[in-house]
Amino acid sequence: MATVKGVDGEKILFFDTGPIITLVMSRLGWLLPELKKKLNGRFYITPAVKYELVDRPLTVRRFEFEALQVMKMIREGVLEIFTDVPRQKVSDLIQLANNSFRLDAKPMDIIQEGEMESAAAALKIGAAGIVMDERTLRLFIENNRNMKALLEKRFQKQVTPDLTKMDAFSSALQDLTIIRSIELVGVAYSFGLLDSYVPEGKKGREQLLDAVLWNTRYNGCAVTEEEIHDLKTFLLDKK
Repeated sequence: MATVKGVDGEKILFFDTGPIITLVMSRLGWLLPELKKKLNGRFYITPAVKYELVDRPLTVRRFEFEALQVMKMIREGVLEIFTDVPRQKVSDLIQLANNSFRLDAKPMDIIQEGEMESAAAALKIGAAGIVMDERTLRLFIENNRNMKALLEKRFQKQVTPDLTKMDAFSSALQDLTIIRSIELVGVAYSFGLLDSYVPEGKKGREQLLDAVLWNTRYNGCAVTEEEIHDLKTFLLDKK
Protein backbone atom coordinates (compact mmCIF):
# COMPACT_ATOMS: atom_id res chain seq x y z
CA MET A 1 0.00 0.00 0.00
CA ALA A 2 1.32 3.46 -0.88
CA THR A 3 2.60 5.48 2.06
CA VAL A 4 1.38 9.04 2.54
CA LYS A 5 4.45 11.07 3.43
CA GLY A 6 4.77 14.79 3.99
CA VAL A 7 7.04 17.67 4.91
CA ASP A 8 7.06 19.19 8.41
CA GLY A 9 4.09 17.07 9.45
CA GLU A 10 1.80 18.46 6.77
CA LYS A 11 0.58 16.03 4.11
CA ILE A 12 -0.18 17.83 0.84
CA LEU A 13 -2.06 15.76 -1.72
CA PHE A 14 -3.29 16.67 -5.17
CA PHE A 15 -6.42 14.91 -6.39
CA ASP A 16 -7.18 13.94 -9.96
CA THR A 17 -10.81 13.75 -11.03
CA GLY A 18 -11.27 9.97 -10.88
CA PRO A 19 -10.62 9.26 -7.18
CA ILE A 20 -13.05 11.95 -6.00
CA ILE A 21 -15.75 10.56 -8.31
CA THR A 22 -14.98 7.05 -7.04
CA LEU A 23 -15.30 8.11 -3.39
CA VAL A 24 -18.48 10.11 -3.97
CA MET A 25 -20.10 7.32 -6.02
CA SER A 26 -19.02 4.78 -3.37
CA ARG A 27 -20.72 6.87 -0.65
CA LEU A 28 -17.30 7.43 0.91
CA GLY A 29 -16.87 11.13 0.21
CA TRP A 30 -17.26 11.77 3.94
CA LEU A 31 -13.82 10.19 4.45
CA LEU A 32 -12.04 13.15 2.87
CA PRO A 33 -12.58 15.70 5.68
CA GLU A 34 -11.77 13.01 8.25
CA LEU A 35 -8.56 12.03 6.46
CA LYS A 36 -7.61 15.69 6.11
CA LYS A 37 -7.76 16.02 9.89
CA LYS A 38 -5.91 12.78 10.57
CA LEU A 39 -3.13 13.57 8.11
CA ASN A 40 -2.84 17.23 9.08
CA GLY A 41 -3.34 17.61 5.35
CA ARG A 42 -4.10 20.02 2.58
CA PHE A 43 -6.06 18.55 -0.30
CA TYR A 44 -5.73 20.37 -3.61
CA ILE A 45 -7.44 20.19 -6.99
CA THR A 46 -6.36 22.18 -10.03
CA PRO A 47 -8.64 24.33 -12.23
CA ALA A 48 -8.90 21.63 -14.92
CA VAL A 49 -9.90 19.05 -12.30
CA LYS A 50 -12.49 21.46 -10.87
CA TYR A 51 -13.92 21.87 -14.36
CA GLU A 52 -14.20 18.10 -14.74
CA LEU A 53 -15.70 17.62 -11.26
CA VAL A 54 -18.00 20.65 -11.00
CA ASP A 55 -18.41 22.95 -13.97
CA ARG A 56 -19.08 20.36 -16.66
CA PRO A 57 -21.22 17.89 -14.64
CA LEU A 58 -23.40 20.74 -13.35
CA THR A 59 -24.79 20.92 -16.88
CA VAL A 60 -25.74 17.21 -16.93
CA ARG A 61 -28.67 16.13 -14.75
CA ARG A 62 -27.29 12.63 -14.26
CA PHE A 63 -24.12 13.99 -12.61
CA GLU A 64 -25.42 17.23 -11.11
CA PHE A 65 -25.76 16.03 -7.52
CA GLU A 66 -22.23 14.59 -7.51
CA ALA A 67 -21.01 18.02 -8.64
CA LEU A 68 -22.92 19.67 -5.79
CA GLN A 69 -21.24 17.34 -3.29
CA VAL A 70 -17.82 18.39 -4.59
CA MET A 71 -18.87 22.05 -4.46
CA LYS A 72 -19.74 21.55 -0.80
CA MET A 73 -16.26 20.13 -0.13
CA ILE A 74 -14.70 23.17 -1.82
CA ARG A 75 -16.94 25.58 0.08
CA GLU A 76 -16.04 23.93 3.40
CA GLY A 77 -12.30 23.99 2.62
CA VAL A 78 -11.88 20.22 2.40
CA LEU A 79 -10.69 20.66 -1.19
CA GLU A 80 -8.71 23.76 -2.13
CA ILE A 81 -8.22 24.99 -5.69
CA PHE A 82 -4.54 25.33 -6.55
CA THR A 83 -4.19 28.07 -9.15
CA ASP A 84 -0.40 28.43 -9.36
CA VAL A 85 -0.13 25.65 -11.95
CA PRO A 86 3.15 25.61 -13.96
CA ARG A 87 1.42 26.02 -17.33
CA GLN A 88 4.50 25.69 -19.52
CA LYS A 89 5.53 22.51 -17.70
CA VAL A 90 2.03 21.07 -18.18
CA SER A 91 2.09 21.91 -21.88
CA ASP A 92 5.56 20.43 -22.36
CA LEU A 93 4.65 17.20 -20.57
CA ILE A 94 1.38 16.76 -22.48
CA GLN A 95 3.23 17.36 -25.75
CA LEU A 96 5.87 14.79 -24.78
CA ALA A 97 3.39 12.15 -23.59
CA ASN A 98 1.02 12.52 -26.53
CA ASN A 99 3.86 12.10 -29.02
CA SER A 100 5.28 8.99 -27.37
CA PHE A 101 3.00 6.57 -29.21
CA ARG A 102 1.55 6.41 -32.69
CA LEU A 103 -1.55 4.65 -33.93
CA ASP A 104 -2.03 4.43 -37.70
CA ALA A 105 0.99 6.77 -38.01
CA LYS A 106 -0.77 9.47 -35.96
CA PRO A 107 0.20 10.65 -32.44
CA MET A 108 -2.03 9.27 -29.68
CA ASP A 109 -3.64 11.59 -27.12
CA ILE A 110 -3.26 9.50 -23.98
CA ILE A 111 -2.83 12.13 -21.25
CA GLN A 112 -5.48 14.69 -20.24
CA GLU A 113 -4.99 18.21 -18.92
CA GLY A 114 -6.45 17.56 -15.46
CA GLU A 115 -4.12 14.72 -14.53
CA MET A 116 -1.11 16.53 -15.99
CA GLU A 117 -1.93 19.74 -14.09
CA SER A 118 -2.14 17.72 -10.89
CA ALA A 119 1.15 15.93 -11.52
CA ALA A 120 3.08 19.09 -12.47
CA ALA A 121 1.69 21.09 -9.54
CA ALA A 122 2.48 18.28 -7.09
CA LEU A 123 6.08 18.17 -8.27
CA LYS A 124 6.38 21.95 -8.17
CA ILE A 125 5.64 22.23 -4.45
CA GLY A 126 7.00 18.86 -3.34
CA ALA A 127 3.61 17.40 -2.40
CA ALA A 128 3.34 14.06 -0.63
CA GLY A 129 1.71 12.66 -3.74
CA ILE A 130 -1.12 12.68 -6.23
CA VAL A 131 -4.29 10.65 -5.77
CA MET A 132 -5.07 9.10 -9.14
CA ASP A 133 -7.00 6.04 -10.29
CA GLU A 134 -6.29 6.29 -14.04
CA ARG A 135 -4.12 3.34 -15.05
CA THR A 136 -2.45 4.96 -18.08
CA LEU A 137 -0.42 7.71 -16.41
CA ARG A 138 0.46 5.48 -13.46
CA LEU A 139 1.84 2.78 -15.76
CA PHE A 140 3.59 5.38 -17.94
CA ILE A 141 5.51 6.62 -14.91
CA GLU A 142 6.13 3.34 -13.10
CA ASN A 143 6.70 0.85 -15.94
CA ASN A 144 6.54 2.53 -19.33
CA ARG A 145 7.66 -0.56 -21.26
CA ASN A 146 4.26 -2.12 -20.54
CA MET A 147 2.43 0.82 -22.11
CA LYS A 148 2.56 -0.61 -25.64
CA ALA A 149 0.69 -3.77 -24.64
CA LEU A 150 -1.89 -1.80 -22.65
CA LEU A 151 -2.64 0.56 -25.54
CA GLU A 152 -2.77 -2.25 -28.11
CA LYS A 153 -5.21 -4.17 -25.93
CA ARG A 154 -7.33 -1.05 -25.49
CA PHE A 155 -7.43 -0.03 -29.17
CA GLN A 156 -7.06 -3.47 -30.77
CA LYS A 157 -4.42 -2.13 -33.15
CA GLN A 158 -0.64 -2.08 -33.36
CA VAL A 159 0.95 0.85 -31.54
CA THR A 160 4.40 2.27 -32.36
CA PRO A 161 6.31 3.65 -29.36
CA ASP A 162 9.00 6.33 -29.32
CA LEU A 163 11.31 5.07 -26.59
CA THR A 164 13.25 8.32 -26.29
CA LYS A 165 10.13 10.38 -25.65
CA MET A 166 8.71 7.70 -23.35
CA ASP A 167 11.80 7.68 -21.16
CA ALA A 168 12.01 11.48 -21.09
CA PHE A 169 8.41 11.67 -19.87
CA SER A 170 8.84 8.96 -17.25
CA SER A 171 12.07 10.54 -16.02
CA ALA A 172 10.39 13.94 -15.60
CA LEU A 173 7.77 12.40 -13.29
CA GLN A 174 9.87 9.73 -11.55
CA ASP A 175 9.73 11.49 -8.17
CA LEU A 176 5.94 11.54 -8.14
CA THR A 177 4.17 9.30 -5.60
CA ILE A 178 0.84 8.03 -6.92
CA ILE A 179 -1.89 6.90 -4.52
CA ARG A 180 -5.12 5.28 -5.65
CA SER A 181 -8.51 5.86 -4.06
CA ILE A 182 -8.52 2.25 -2.85
CA GLU A 183 -5.27 2.88 -0.98
CA LEU A 184 -6.71 6.04 0.52
CA VAL A 185 -9.64 3.94 1.75
CA GLY A 186 -7.04 1.55 3.21
CA VAL A 187 -5.46 4.47 5.09
CA ALA A 188 -8.90 5.44 6.40
CA TYR A 189 -9.43 1.86 7.60
CA SER A 190 -6.04 1.92 9.37
CA PHE A 191 -7.10 5.09 11.19
CA GLY A 192 -10.27 3.34 12.40
CA LEU A 193 -12.56 5.62 10.39
CA LEU A 194 -14.56 2.64 9.11
CA ASP A 195 -14.82 0.76 12.42
CA SER A 196 -18.50 1.60 12.89
CA TYR A 197 -19.27 -0.54 9.82
CA VAL A 198 -17.60 -3.70 11.16
CA PRO A 199 -20.33 -6.39 11.51
CA GLU A 200 -20.44 -8.87 14.37
CA GLY A 201 -18.59 -12.16 14.07
CA LYS A 202 -15.04 -13.45 13.79
CA LYS A 203 -14.67 -12.32 10.19
CA GLY A 204 -16.37 -8.97 10.58
CA ARG A 205 -13.31 -6.94 9.58
CA GLU A 206 -12.63 -9.18 6.61
CA GLN A 207 -16.22 -8.73 5.43
CA LEU A 208 -16.01 -4.95 5.80
CA LEU A 209 -12.74 -4.74 3.85
CA ASP A 210 -14.03 -7.03 1.14
CA ALA A 211 -17.13 -4.86 0.77
CA VAL A 212 -15.46 -1.46 0.83
CA LEU A 213 -12.48 -2.35 -1.37
CA TRP A 214 -14.60 -3.98 -4.05
CA ASN A 215 -16.96 -1.01 -3.82
CA THR A 216 -14.15 1.31 -4.90
CA ARG A 217 -13.30 -0.95 -7.83
CA TYR A 218 -16.89 -1.10 -9.03
CA ASN A 219 -17.06 2.69 -8.88
CA GLY A 220 -14.04 3.41 -11.00
CA CYS A 221 -10.73 2.57 -9.31
CA ALA A 222 -8.43 0.64 -11.67
CA VAL A 223 -7.32 -2.24 -9.46
CA THR A 224 -7.00 -6.00 -10.02
CA GLU A 225 -8.55 -8.76 -7.94
CA GLU A 226 -5.07 -9.81 -6.84
CA GLU A 227 -4.28 -6.28 -5.68
CA ILE A 228 -7.50 -6.17 -3.65
CA HIS A 229 -6.58 -9.50 -2.02
CA ASP A 230 -3.07 -8.28 -1.18
CA LEU A 231 -4.31 -4.99 0.25
CA LYS A 232 -6.97 -6.74 2.33
CA THR A 233 -4.38 -9.20 3.71
CA PHE A 234 -1.98 -6.36 4.53
CA LEU A 235 -4.66 -4.36 6.38
CA LEU A 236 -5.96 -7.38 8.33
CA ASP A 237 -2.43 -8.29 9.41
CA LYS A 238 -1.97 -4.80 10.85
CA LYS A 239 -5.00 -5.06 13.16
